[in-house]
Amino acid sequence: MLSGVVEERNKIASNLTATATSCVLLYDLGSVRTGSVLEINSEQIYVWEVVESTKTLTIERAFAGTSAAAHTANSIVSVNPRFPRAQIQEAINDELSDLSSPANGLFQVKLLDITYNGSDRQINLPATGAIIDVLEVRNKVISSDYQQIRHVKLLRDMPTKDFGSGLALQFDQPVRHGDIRISYKAPFGKLVADADNVQSITGFPESAEDILVLGAEIRLMAPREIKRNFTESQGDTRRSDEVPPSAVAGSITNLLRLRRDRITAEAAKLNRQYPTFLQR
Repeated sequence: MLSGVVEERNKIASNLTATATSCVLLYDLGSVRTGSVLEINSEQIYVWEVVESTKTLTIERAFAGTSAAAHTANSIVSVNPRFPRAQIQEAINDELSDLSSPANGLFQVKLLDITYNGSDRQINLPATGAIIDVLEVRNKVISSDYQQIRHVKLLRDMPTKDFGSGLALQFDQPVRHGDIRISYKAPFGKLVADADNVQSITGFPESAEDILVLGAEIRLMAPREIKRNFTESQGDTRRSDEVPPSAVAGSITNLLRLRRDRITAEAAKLNRQYPTFLQR
């Protein structure tokens, strides 16, 4: 998305605590000025004052909703980054949430094992986080035979005084007591830190990671059309001919089409891999 542009960088000369309000850069300040925004790891920092002779900055930590953190000497400083890491992470998390919606049809599969008493028609589902829908329910007959239970319903918004999680399974056929294994669709999790692994933290499949990349690109680029047309910020220079209105929005049209096609393909693959065996 930077189209080959290498953003300006620097390094901090010494360790920076999470509460420090000044720092010294290692190299010449370059374009670092009062009002600049720096990024170290995923923390954004606002520059209030600059002393060029000593390369010392008076700074405000945790700018733009990021979190203050300690940074070690020689950590990379990005100067006025176009796409801060916090925004990229937010875009990815928004995409993860959107992809789990029924409109897109993607999900992760989770398993839940419970013990059934053989008599209750409705049983509480232990708190497992969000559940999109139940895929399959099996009843253990013997150690090598888990029979499908087809006539079962997922009930939501049940009274928590009777069903602690607010979710319940209703059996509309006789089910023997013993172990029950439930396979269910769950939304994807969210990334918390830069070092988080997408597969292990969110449950998103590695084969579909390109969808996250496309979605994040679209989400980061889409607001730039608004910025480009915000005429109060600057005069309409020659770029009005070079980059006409809607050019930025048009540049993501192919990304939107590719994203839609990839979502359709992944949803079809999931539905083939995990068909629903329940009879409502």
